[in-house]
Amino acid sequence: MYPLASYIMRGPIQALLVTAAFALTSLIPILGILSVLSGAALALATLRHGARQGLQVMAGASLILNLFVYVAMGTVLPGVVFLLFLWLPLWGLSLLLRRTVSWSITLDAAVVLGVLVVLVFYIATGDPAQWWLLVLGQLFDAMATQSGGMELGLLREQLPKVAEWMTGMLAGAFVLGLIASIMLARWWQSLLFNPGGFRQEIYGLRQSRVATMVVLALLLLSLFKFGVVSRLAADLMVIAVVVYSVAGLALVHALVAVLGKHRGWLIALYVVAFVLPFHAMTALAGVGFADSWMDFRRRFKGSAPPGVADKRDDE
Repeated sequence: MYPLASYIMRGPIQALLVTAAFALTSLIPILGILSVLSGAALALATLRHGARQGLQVMAGASLILNLFVYVAMGTVLPGVVFLLFLWLPLWGLSLLLRRTVSWSITLDAAVVLGVLVVLVFYIATGDPAQWWLLVLGQLFDAMATQSGGMELGLLREQLPKVAEWMTGMLAGAFVLGLIASIMLARWWQSLLFNPGGFRQEIYGLRQSRVATMVVLALLLLSLFKFGVVSRLAADLMVIAVVVYSVAGLALVHALVAVLGKHRGWLIALYVVAFVLPFHAMTALAGVGFADSWMDFRRRFKGSAPPGVADKRDDE
């Protein structure tokens, strides 16, 4: 990773080439995860050099991406999607992190972006669950046709339940992608210019009590039958689980360091997360939620690790 980060930092041309190259590669379905690297390249340039160079990288990468996809597909839609749902949000989040040096504030801003996506989707479709049910039904019909009439009845029965969660899951994936990209960019920046700095920032990541109370209100709303309000709250809870699982993971890393535990504990955690991602994310979210109230770092060895840059008034 160090050579890649070093190449990106050679100048805006190199940064935009890496941003565009990973974006183009991620259009191959099985390589979609590479969009995180595309966003991280832009975020690194913005974190290090500010808004102007970030805009230059974003504009150049957009031009390259749109030219390639238009020649190959006859449309610029993929380029527009990258610009609106990855690069512009990451540019803004990078500037916010650069200014505040606060992961809590940055994650809160990512949540706000996710909430906006959900609200726009609700406004555009009226009833997201019904819209997804129609789209998924058409997809299953196409699959049945291509498979020579293979029986998909059992899976089709699950479509209404899947449709209810699709909006929240996509919004959660959107927010998780932003967080992954900006964290990777910050790690690159630390490798190049401030060794160990990223680790200390992450050790101090802890959501505020105000944010936690909002999440608690959403949870209560999602449990009752208030029609569209409860469905909206349930979708927003998916975003909250994503963010608090990141906070929980940061806490585990901090406690392993504070208590002097072997890194094998972290390896075991990541193995469990790979095998049981939903269960691991839910458990970590619970840990992150509890930490907002309990501040476990102070309870172990008296305080958080030295050098933590992210401090928030959580009253």
